[in-house]
Amino acid sequence: MNRSSIIHGAWFVVAAALSPACLKRDVAPETASGPAGAPVVVTIVTSERHQTLEGFGASIAWYLDRAADTTAPRFYQTLFPDLGIDILRFRNRYRRTEKNDRDLRQEVEIVRRATQALGHPPKIMLSSWSPPAELKANRAERCKSNDDCTLARDGNGFAYAQFGAYFRDSLGQYAALGIVPEYVSIQNEPDFIPPDWEGCRFDPTETARYPGYDRALAAVHDAVATLPAPPKLVGPEVIGVHHGKVADYVRPLDLHLVYAVAHHLYEKGDDNVWDWRSPGPDSFVEPMKEAAAAAGDKPVFQTEFQTDDDGGIDGGFETAWLIHHTLVEENAAAFLYWDLVWTAGHGLVSVEAGRYAPRDQYYSLRHFARFTDPGYVRVGATPNAPNVRASAYASPDGKRVTVVLLNTGERPADVRVEPGGFAVARTSTVRTTYRPGQSELWLDLGDVARGGTVPMPPRSVATVVLESAG
Repeated sequence: MNRSSIIHGAWFVVAAALSPACLKRDVAPETASGPAGAPVVVTIVTSERHQTLEGFGASIAWYLDRAADTTAPRFYQTLFPDLGIDILRFRNRYRRTEKNDRDLRQEVEIVRRATQALGHPPKIMLSSWSPPAELKANRAERCKSNDDCTLARDGNGFAYAQFGAYFRDSLGQYAALGIVPEYVSIQNEPDFIPPDWEGCRFDPTETARYPGYDRALAAVHDAVATLPAPPKLVGPEVIGVHHGKVADYVRPLDLHLVYAVAHHLYEKGDDNVWDWRSPGPDSFVEPMKEAAAAAGDKPVFQTEFQTDDDGGIDGGFETAWLIHHTLVEENAAAFLYWDLVWTAGHGLVSVEAGRYAPRDQYYSLRHFARFTDPGYVRVGATPNAPNVRASAYASPDGKRVTVVLLNTGERPADVRVEPGGFAVARTSTVRTTYRPGQSELWLDLGDVARGGTVPMPPRSVATVVLESAG
């Protein structure tokens, strides 16, 4: 794997080094404090209801052995309950030709150990990077920037029916092993032909060169509809929200066939360079709103994103910032990071020689995932200073409100959470301050928020949990 350009499942181009000049393009010059230096006040309005969360998650699509075989103490406790994720995204490995992909026992072991750690099975999302080689025009699962890395043709044109049958058979095989996916995506990044990993190109609708994603989705829907537990189809999982890609692929679809509209967060810029630093996370807001509009009344899932391009010591704060925008500006119901487990310096948790280390990005996701669950509803959370971002999530029973705060400014801020009509009996607060290579991770501030303020340095994230007496 060439780290300068390739991450499996995502197009990757090295971005410029982080600098104060880059950050200043995303933040206003004023301080992060409220009027006349007073604390920033974040007002919670529980009667203001937005999307219901499906959950947070991550992929284990490659390096499955590092998740299945690692026996270090508390490893699965760290991966699942401590992190708080609900959804595990697997790569469909049924009928693979590569030697390492012919045995699904690793998935079985991962699900078994995750279930043991959580006390219940995780939700499973099954995404396809490529159908089997015999269903590909190039007769190979791996792409090498070749235009024929797409679906094969039969006597009736593109092999949609065989594609649908493949998915039905693969779900049967997974079910026989005790894995029943709740969500299925028929193709990871159908708008992109990788330079050296698995892929299968689909255009939004059929052209002379490429099959239509809309017809492939319909074929899979029809093929799996009669299964005992048909999955919820999500898609199109395009590479990013920029350049109108989500709308392009959604427009021809019969949206009755999908449960949620899904996408990734990589592609941006006129030159198609993936760059989350300059001009930064705020530049994703308008494309996110356009993607949400394209989804209509369907839930939105963000199913793959990572920041990983500088030795693995940066990008944690930007990850949290983009999660915030995905939830608040796009009203997404789910956010999934790229690989949960990867090699040293990458993924949420780096694993080498049986030893593991959570990275900054682990804590970015944890701030949102640890104290929320599927069924929580995003409620109103309004700060009175532009450089403090806030979101809040109410539990279904009304007994907890989880508030996530970000200081995107260049100066410290003291933040007070005003709970509005929510009767607070107890609070707890944790904070992470992101400094490349020396972040202060998951600092327990205790009950500091009740009747007081949360001290937030620049580039910090805090989670405040408000609980009622009931």
